[in-house]
Amino acid sequence: MKKQSDNRFEFTIVAGELKGRRITAPKLGHTRPPLTRLRKSIFDFLNPYLQEAAYLDLFSGTGSYLFEAVSRGVSSALGIEKEPKLVQTILKQAEKYKVADRLKCRVEDVFEAIPRLKSFGCSYDIVMIAPPQYAGLIDQTLECIREHPIVTSSSLLICQHDTSETGKINFTGFEIAQQRKYGNTTFSVLRLS
Repeated sequence: MKKQSDNRFEFTIVAGELKGRRITAPKLGHTRPPLTRLRKSIFDFLNPYLQEAAYLDLFSGTGSYLFEAVSRGVSSALGIEKEPKLVQTILKQAEKYKVADRLKCRVEDVFEAIPRLKSFGCSYDIVMIAPPQYAGLIDQTLECIREHPIVTSSSLLICQHDTSETGKINFTGFEIAQQRKYGNTTFSVLRLS
């Protein structure tokens, strides 16, 4: 259950080795963790793909997806988030829960991070793209990944977006494996086409 105070969010990890642990994040006005049921639903779907996977979380926000991925068995989880206070909080809690060897988060703009990761030869099994809604950021992110591929044909890309945006996103270059709708939120599951 997600709890809120005046200046912070608090949520609980749903499953895996960290199940039941509480994570907090500063409330900065532009970021909020996804509802617990959404996190549970998408990670229950992803569960068969998580063991020993290299996981990349773009627009990490509060870190809720990062902690869930590590808790459920990914070998490495890298978050990219441009808000330093959020990254600081994520890293501090990764240390607290003794998963800092597998969970990293960097203060960086996503559109600078993707080309840099590609230049280092990085490739990811699962890429979560959950930016602020209605800003066209999924289109921009997919275009950046098309130009700087950090995925392979067996990778999954998960795009979280408002259901009303579904028909407006340019998925060119990717096959829509499925779209999972949970109320106003849709997860588009993509593979390279």
